[in-house]
Amino acid sequence: MARTLSIVECRIRDDERADYLAALPARAARAAAASAHFWVFEHASERGRFVEFTEAGDAQRLAELVGNDAPADFWREVRGG
Repeated sequence: MARTLSIVECRIRDDERADYLAALPARAARAAAASAHFWVFEHASERGRFVEFTEAGDAQRLAELVGNDAPADFWREVRGG
């Protein structure tokens, strides 16, 4: 089964940073409970600029994980032959 990926870039203000970072483990656990993966990267030279990757087994499960605030632009896994 091909996996589906969501990529969301967000900017977090310094006054919101602690709350954002504190919420990440719960989001990762929620993804894991749905047999999905969740990763977050911060730009190396731009503090507060994050990219969130959520990957799941299908688009429906992924939509449930990323919620309505995220774009509906998903990426499907491609397997080369």
